[in-house]
Amino acid sequence: MEDRIPVITGCTAVGKTEAAMFIAGSRPIEIVSADSRQLYRGMNIGTAKPSADEMKKVPHHMIDVADPDTLLSAVWYAEKAMAAINHIVERGAIPLVVGGSGLYIMSLAGLLDSLPSRNDDLRMALSSIENQVPGALHRLLTSLDSREAARTGNKDMIRLVRSLEIALLSGSKPSELKQGGKPDSRFRFVYIEKDNTALKQGISTRTSAMLSLGLVEEVKVLLNSGYSRDPVLGATIGYTEIIDYLEGQCSLQEAARAIETHTWQYARRQRNMFRRLPGVISVSNDPVEVETALFGERRTHG
Repeated sequence: MEDRIPVITGCTAVGKTEAAMFIAGSRPIEIVSADSRQLYRGMNIGTAKPSADEMKKVPHHMIDVADPDTLLSAVWYAEKAMAAINHIVERGAIPLVVGGSGLYIMSLAGLLDSLPSRNDDLRMALSSIENQVPGALHRLLTSLDSREAARTGNKDMIRLVRSLEIALLSGSKPSELKQGGKPDSRFRFVYIEKDNTALKQGISTRTSAMLSLGLVEEVKVLLNSGYSRDPVLGATIGYTEIIDYLEGQCSLQEAARAIETHTWQYARRQRNMFRRLPGVISVSNDPVEVETALFGERRTHG
């Protein structure tokens, strides 16, 4: 395993942290978080951030590295996470990547193309054009890159805006730039799978637990500290719904149901992404099975 970088991934609430802590019980593990929201200070309950006790027992990286007033990109994450991995290896420990942010994992593993970073001003301008003239963005993309336009369709505004952003900032056709990156063969992926019933129950249980632990108060503290919806809180499941509740747009019960619904929708998108990881091994959430899939062997745990 000296030349391998093990990765535990899976949808929200499948038991990734539990498996990682189990493995760390018998191996010199340091955990590198691959959660795009655990990067932010103050966002603890809503991101299911590891507890202080867990972080004391096992070194963690890429947690609490920024304030929630700047949206950090997958490219930024990959650079910082790889630096952490290299330092862990230099210390003679094993870097274990753990998390469910598929784009961040793919960027770290070299599975994404080198494309222009997001430009919020351009995105706002493009969205404004579409609002004024529906269908304009798809026609514009067709004129610039007909193959990308056919692949994107005219309904997916997120992909349309991103494709136009790439085309306008790079001066090249997005379809020609998207070649699948430069995969780093050192990464070994294990995907924890749960059936729909168990996953939905896990999401419901986690949502209730977050509310019981004080998610509403956590959001109040963040808002009172000067942070607003944009750019991070309003783009994070759990936080945007609680902000809606605090603004009187819905009841707390309605917010909880929305969190569950949006988390389930996100989990389905996660599944599709994780199943495309090269050489990915699908396992149950049994920590022993996860460890065996990653390392090809078991160690005695105390």
